[in-house]
Amino acid sequence: MNDRPLLSRFIDSGIVICLLVTLGALIYGHVGGEAGGLSLIDSYVTEYMKKAPHWPWLIVSSFAFALLLFLLALAFLRQSEGNILILAGSLLLAATAMGNFFVAYAPMRRVEQPPPTAHEWWTPTWWFTSHTSRTPYEHGMADAYTDVHYRAIRLVISTGLTGIFCIASGMVASPQRRLFGWRTLGAVPVMAVLFWTGDQVAQHHGVWQRLGFVVMYAWLWSARQTLACLRGHAGAGKGTRCSQE
Repeated sequence: MNDRPLLSRFIDSGIVICLLVTLGALIYGHVGGEAGGLSLIDSYVTEYMKKAPHWPWLIVSSFAFALLLFLLALAFLRQSEGNILILAGSLLLAATAMGNFFVAYAPMRRVEQPPPTAHEWWTPTWWFTSHTSRTPYEHGMADAYTDVHYRAIRLVISTGLTGIFCIASGMVASPQRRLFGWRTLGAVPVMAVLFWTGDQVAQHHGVWQRLGFVVMYAWLWSARQTLACLRGHAGAGKGTRCSQE
């Protein structure tokens, strides 16, 4: 009887911690990037991962984000109640989390190699970059790592948005979940347009990408609040209504 509430509290605490770590590490990772010619408006987050002084914190943020998606997938799965759309969306979120783990650690070709005394623990010996590659083979590997990284990001965003859409579609039929479902169905196309614009538009692509992540981060907090509400609703009985209603 006590295992389920304990697991629910563990998942909820993990989600909150990951939300805070993701945001904190992301902000700190951007600090000082302007000195290297980076811009929040014109530079992708990936470019900050390559050149920013605190680039390891951006990778920490990516790992925390991956774990966050996995915990959310587990939480939604526990709330699926046999709904095939929520089940499919949860599995897609879990797949997105696994893909983001790869994106976070996929080697990228950095313009400047960080000081080895500060970050040598973070850079594997097989991580070929523009400074560490010495042969045509290693140069090719460095370029391949970069290409895979960018393609993996696109796959992660596409899979993640599809999973979120499926979860929302499965929730609109439930009175306790309908408001969150409709809000999510509205947020998904907004995120899709922002990420697409950041990928396709030549100017100011950094700001479009970050706006997409702002909307996504707001949705993640909303998802956490909704899941906590649904758990409280289930624990108190059918007579209780969620605060969002």
